[in-house]
Amino acid sequence: MEFWKGSDSKYDKRVLIIPNYTYFGKNKDINSDSFVLVMKSFLNNTENEHYHFTIPYPDGYIPADFIKYPNVTLVNMGKISTFPPVMRTQFPSNFFKSKVDWDSTDIVWSHLPEWTNQALILRRYSKMGQRIIGYCHWWEIPENGGYQYNSFTANVTGMLQMEECGVNSDWVKRMVIKRAGDYFNQNVLDKLDKIIQPWYLGTESFTTGTVEPKTILFNHRANPYTGAEWFFKEIDKLWKIRQDFKVLTSISDVDRPYVQSIRAIDRNQYLKNVASADIGVGCFRTYSAWSMSATDGLSVGVPYILPRGLCYEEMVGDDYPLFYDTKKEFVKILVDYLDGKIERPNTKKITERLYWKNSLKNWKVL
Repeated sequence: MEFWKGSDSKYDKRVLIIPNYTYFGKNKDINSDSFVLVMKSFLNNTENEHYHFTIPYPDGYIPADFIKYPNVTLVNMGKISTFPPVMRTQFPSNFFKSKVDWDSTDIVWSHLPEWTNQALILRRYSKMGQRIIGYCHWWEIPENGGYQYNSFTANVTGMLQMEECGVNSDWVKRMVIKRAGDYFNQNVLDKLDKIIQPWYLGTESFTTGTVEPKTILFNHRANPYTGAEWFFKEIDKLWKIRQDFKVLTSISDVDRPYVQSIRAIDRNQYLKNVASADIGVGCFRTYSAWSMSATDGLSVGVPYILPRGLCYEEMVGDDYPLFYDTKKEFVKILVDYLDGKIERPNTKKITERLYWKNSLKNWKVL
């Protein structure tokens, strides 16, 4: 076994990470993957020097940002698909069978519940008894509508193996348990209610940049659940009336006269670009477990016009001044803001509450 090479007796506990890479492949930097960002924030903001973490990575795409951590070992787990729904079905059994020394594993921290059952089956080659914890970043449910695949039941059965599984928000916990009722009985739902707990994602710090007036920020993915299509339709209508604004976006293929790209070569430059926005928008309607794109903006001083409901009261507080309920109300708030009728909110207090050092207090990992 070479899995724990470099993991000597100075570590009290050894943690096997089951990863969840969804952003790698052609023209995609794996170091910008949300799983990588979450793990880096965890390592940066917890007292973990007596724990050793082994993090598998896909062949050909090394998350080099992990190399700087002396208590992290990176291990090549072979090729997996760059398309997330397919990746979730491609459990690398040969890797977990031949490379993992379960005798030396104290904690299994799974960021991909769909792989958890299969990984734990391989413990028959070793001893049982490891702590099994998790974090679920994504759910294949109708509300997010992004992919026509159903790995939901595999996701749930993986969580049932866990002592506790963190999710982005209490809102998504309630939605998941409701959806699980379509497949499982009440005993299972009661167990899920105990296992699934909100582990809020955080922000590193609060800074501000030089703001360019009347710049609107849409820094979300182009998936249906983010509302990108209806947002740009509404902005097209607004552009016919007035041409005194522009839209900053991270979506690469939006061909509009008012659009300016904020894509960047690294995260620091990306955040600098984001900080130049006057106002951000969130157009999620049926699903938003959390929004790292929104917390990115909030952490550099950009306020957002956000839908009421979903995860957002948990993120910014129920007294946040820029909530909307309908598309018509969204457009009115945006126009009033551009016309100077609405004061720009200060996001510093929101960001401070979301600092990783505060968010991580509820994460039962170590």
